[in-house]
Amino acid sequence: MAPFVRTTVSEEIYRTLREEILSLRFKPGEELNLQVLCDQLQVSRSPVRDALMRLASDNLVDIFPQRGTRVSLINLKEVEEERFLRKSLEESAVKKLIYQGKEIHWDEMRQIIKKQQEAQETNDFLAFLAADDTFHRTIFDVIGMQRIWQIIEAQGGNYHRIRLLSFYEKNVISHIIDEHTNMVDALKNKRLEELLDLQNNHLSKLLQETEIIVARYPHYFTKQGTPTLRGVTK
Repeated sequence: MAPFVRTTVSEEIYRTLREEILSLRFKPGEELNLQVLCDQLQVSRSPVRDALMRLASDNLVDIFPQRGTRVSLINLKEVEEERFLRKSLEESAVKKLIYQGKEIHWDEMRQIIKKQQEAQETNDFLAFLAADDTFHRTIFDVIGMQRIWQIIEAQGGNYHRIRLLSFYEKNVISHIIDEHTNMVDALKNKRLEELLDLQNNHLSKLLQETEIIVARYPHYFTKQGTPTLRGVTK
């Protein structure tokens, strides 16, 4: 990790660590040593501690007083809550988009799909996920609801990580590309019922994949009902 020279040190550290967690470079359950992070980032303990506190409020790290900090295990209850939030808000958004969008917007979404296809060809799952987020963010951008997407993004850490894990399963990426392509066609031709069905299937399919993902990566998930401690790191 590169050293920081800007004044917003804590914010930069927060963004860097959040990206490491969401990309799964920092694995669920992995211990985060405060001093090691300080050495890598070439900063003092205070801004790193502040960043970890913010990540704890995002449900992305667990802070155990006097014992240390770890990347939060993926909580399936929180995954479902985050998926529900996104599905509810995005269904409302596409109802507006289907009447407000123009050909320039459909072209933009098709270009994003091409980026997903390119990422698929190289098995670049991080690039694919970034393009996937851009595709869905465009829905909110076009209708002038950017802040709603920011809320979805900020509250979607568990959902984000399990989505990335799902890409390693056979045919998942191909299905996403097909669904996006069909969604753009339904938007362009103002087929609302078809669009809502596609949207529901698209955002619900992860439920069908979860059992396989949990069986493959059981050590990445927390048991339901098991409490976690979130507090001040030492």
